[in-house]
Amino acid sequence: MNQLMKINKKFIVVLAIGMWVATHSLWGADAWAKASSKTKRSLSQELYNVGGFGREKRILSKKRVTPNMLTQPRILRALGMSNEHVALVNDVYKRTFKASDFYSKKLKQIRNNYNRRHITQSIRFFRSAVGRKFVRLNAQKLTKSQRAYHNFLNKVVKKMPKNKRLQLFDQFERAVNGVDQLFDYQSSILRLTNPVNRQFNAPHADVLVNRLRSELREQFRSWMILRYMFDYQSLSNRELKKLVAFFRSPAGQWFNSVDHKGNLAGFATINRKALRRMEKILRVLESGRQDIQTTKVVFAPGLRYMFSEKRDPFDPLIVPEEEKKKKKGKRAPGAAPKPKDGKPTQSAVVVLATKIDGLPAIPFELYRRIKESNPRLYSDLEYYGALFRNKRGLQGMKMSELEEEIKQYNKLINRAREETELLVQTPLQSRFGQLRLAGVIWDEQETVGLIQTPDGKGHTIRVGSFVGPDFGVVQSIGLDRVVVLEQLRKYDGKIITQTRFIEFPKPDEEE
Repeated sequence: MNQLMKINKKFIVVLAIGMWVATHSLWGADAWAKASSKTKRSLSQELYNVGGFGREKRILSKKRVTPNMLTQPRILRALGMSNEHVALVNDVYKRTFKASDFYSKKLKQIRNNYNRRHITQSIRFFRSAVGRKFVRLNAQKLTKSQRAYHNFLNKVVKKMPKNKRLQLFDQFERAVNGVDQLFDYQSSILRLTNPVNRQFNAPHADVLVNRLRSELREQFRSWMILRYMFDYQSLSNRELKKLVAFFRSPAGQWFNSVDHKGNLAGFATINRKALRRMEKILRVLESGRQDIQTTKVVFAPGLRYMFSEKRDPFDPLIVPEEEKKKKKGKRAPGAAPKPKDGKPTQSAVVVLATKIDGLPAIPFELYRRIKESNPRLYSDLEYYGALFRNKRGLQGMKMSELEEEIKQYNKLINRAREETELLVQTPLQSRFGQLRLAGVIWDEQETVGLIQTPDGKGHTIRVGSFVGPDFGVVQSIGLDRVVVLEQLRKYDGKIITQTRFIEFPKPDEEE
């Protein structure tokens, strides 16, 4: 009897398990049949929609996509590119993004890399609560302002997140491989703009790409984690774990790979448009007709003066054959001998360094006015400032080139210094040694100084008045002296500041 009961119990257990398997097998078969009934096209479209691509496309179709969103100037500057170089890259990528073209590549990649199991599992995730929230946050980050991000950073500085949360975002970055994907897009941009790198004395694109992936990877990985923390700050730790689990799964890895391929295909379309603009730029640079009318068609207002009426300082000067024959084997009396490679000798370098350091400075206030009134002259001065700031590039130039550049730069600086009509000049623009403090007047609102100029007349000054030959600005007026802050723009573009004083004359200085 007991043995019979044991058999019955075993039978009941087996029967129960069998019923459970049968039920769930039927359910699974029904679900699989339902998924199998959908075509490749409809399943791909469904993943495209639930994965948030359609929503992102609608947002970016209405939003003005600036070149900064494509070129990532933060990375370009980290690679050592000058502001002028970055501005040119941005100009090349202007109006190259079109949301419909970009997102059609994503849908195409889903179809090209079709995997029914991975698609159905991905759709299941994106229809879950965490998946829907993730998609919603991806769309919202396209509309968030830079100020909101900076406010978030300030909060992080004041109160660091807990280690557990940092670890989860670190795991998420590793799962989606965000930094390497970003560098893939950036590498395509660097290679496309490589032909103009020499104009800015920048390394070859391959060098920049290697530097990007080796030297900057950890730095930008930290930045990427911070960005994820900002974009997905409303996700709880539990939700983050589910998100990481999905992107670590085979289906999540497949989805991430397809998304990345779609982005690369979209960037390829953008790069083709940018290439056409780059080819125009190169034709201008190589044509020899670098006048303002030609460059106006190609360059934006802030860049068009960069390549006009100016030869490439990194290409040798064109010397007629007759001149070469005359100069061969001869040198000016007292001139330092040059080695065969044409580079200056040590003594010549000293002479040239003296010439460069001897280039006059430009009053900063005048320089600021030139930027507004004469953008062409301002762009030329900015160009030469960057050129003479690059010591390594100067060392690689030939003696004749460097001498020519110093000569041209000196002319530009003198032209700038002659544009003093942009500032109202008074006898107060005399040398500081000729100015005397004659008195100080106080009232309830401000302090006024009385300055005696060389012509014997008195002039009133206030805080903010221009004084001295280089248009220094009055900072303060005290009981016994006036403090003037003088700012000058040096040959390398750097701004130097010096403090000047105008005081009451000493007894032995009085007549």
